[in-house]
Amino acid sequence: MAVQSPPTWLARLGRTGWLVTGVVVGVAAVIAGLGAVLAVLAPLLITLVVAAALQPLVQRLRRLGAPPALAALTGALLVPALLVVLALLVVRTFAGMGEAWSDVLAGAGEQVHAALGADPLQTLLASTQWRTALLGVGSAVLSGTALLAQAAIGVFMAAFVLFYLFKDGPAGVAYLERRLPLRPGLTRQLLDGAALRMRRYIVGTTVVAAMDTVAIALGAVVLRLPLIGMIALITFVAAYVPYLGAWVSAVFAVVVALGAGGPAAAAWMLVIVLVTQNILEGVMRPFVFGRALDLHPVAILAVTVVGGALAGLVGVLLAPPVAAIAVWWRQMLRDPSRTP
Repeated sequence: MAVQSPPTWLARLGRTGWLVTGVVVGVAAVIAGLGAVLAVLAPLLITLVVAAALQPLVQRLRRLGAPPALAALTGALLVPALLVVLALLVVRTFAGMGEAWSDVLAGAGEQVHAALGADPLQTLLASTQWRTALLGVGSAVLSGTALLAQAAIGVFMAAFVLFYLFKDGPAGVAYLERRLPLRPGLTRQLLDGAALRMRRYIVGTTVVAAMDTVAIALGAVVLRLPLIGMIALITFVAAYVPYLGAWVSAVFAVVVALGAGGPAAAAWMLVIVLVTQNILEGVMRPFVFGRALDLHPVAILAVTVVGGALAGLVGVLLAPPVAAIAVWWRQMLRDPSRTP
């Protein structure tokens, strides 16, 4: 008995279904692979951003007659030195405002006690689950300590890589110029254009951080809060860390407002922080980065969302400059007469 062939429409539908399935599986595999690769390469990519930012300083030291090794060492140690100075500044600011900070914490504790009707610490200690809670707190402290240790090791490794990037960078560029099948000088133009866009991105980030700092600090002044300088410093520094930095600065400002002005001041400060970090920054960030990177604000928003989906915080941080570099390289390869 002869087997009848399936109808043409059914065969086409089956082929289309398998094609769609293959495309979906392939895209999912590519996304998963990119996410894994970006997670592994994140420290190196961030180091390259720092190298691009500090490259003019190292080049200027060389032009002034500094030996290449000394100029490279200065550039490599600048970031750890800035981090140490920042930590000392925070500690000194806290120490100088110790009385005000103690009053703020005491006031915040009283507000929490009034809201809960009991002292949270005494309630915890009186609970039968206090041992479990204390173990959780201890675990969080240990995790935080381990994270700080990892960050310190990461900074040391980044300084090590930066030293050799600055010291042997020109030789590496010359090697790439000899190996890549591009016209003479184009490789250097491509790398210089990439570094320039990285620096523009850092300038844009600084503009956004300054905008957040001014808005939140002015809100604190209107609410007559103490520790204005501390709020401004933490807001500015935390703005360089996507997502997590916004949470840290917001919690600090709201706690200060709660301790100094009560629930009403804390509520107003929360509103100011949310409006600044979500509405104002959401509108201004694509515009600022679009101007800095020569991309449309909608494109900046789109690549940021895609970068966050692929690689989390690192993707949010690096997606705009990487997209700008990709567009620039494509334009240069099509029209080498362009300038960075």
